[in-house]
Amino acid sequence: MKKLIAALSLGVLVAGSAYAQTSTTTQQDRKPRSEMRAAMKHKAQKNPEEMAQMKTDRMAQRLELNASQKNQLQALNLRHAQEMKAMRESYKATGEKTAEQRAQMQEARKASHNKWQAELKGILSAEQFAKYETDKAEMKQKRAEGKKGRKGDFQKKGDYQKKQQQGK
Repeated sequence: MKKLIAALSLGVLVAGSAYAQTSTTTQQDRKPRSEMRAAMKHKAQKNPEEMAQMKTDRMAQRLELNASQKNQLQALNLRHAQEMKAMRESYKATGEKTAEQRAQMQEARKASHNKWQAELKGILSAEQFAKYETDKAEMKQKRAEGKKGRKGDFQKKGDYQKKQQQGK
């Protein structure tokens, strides 16, 4: 009899806790996903000075920079962040973007990054630059591994149609 009462009370507790965990908000009560993303995007945006400082601090820690190198890197990162912000703003101001405009923007970003990297090489010692390159390669590898198997991760547009046809 005691076992029966214990089993019933345990069942009531489990059922009660499961009921308490159900969500009371409905799909209609929630904000649209686009609004939530816009709010998060606005919070995440930093000014060029903050971005340059964060990047400099992170690199100084990883590469063990001295004070002189850190000051030079701070100036370089600040210049680069301001340049990138100006590029983004000019790109946003153009209105509707064509494929040609997107390609031009991408080329401008690549050129800016290559210029930044060449100046970085002048600031760092050979050992520090080698460590920077290996860290960069490791991060690229981790990103590639993280993307594997994600929905929509296709090399070419045609791959999506092929995968859809195979799935049918």
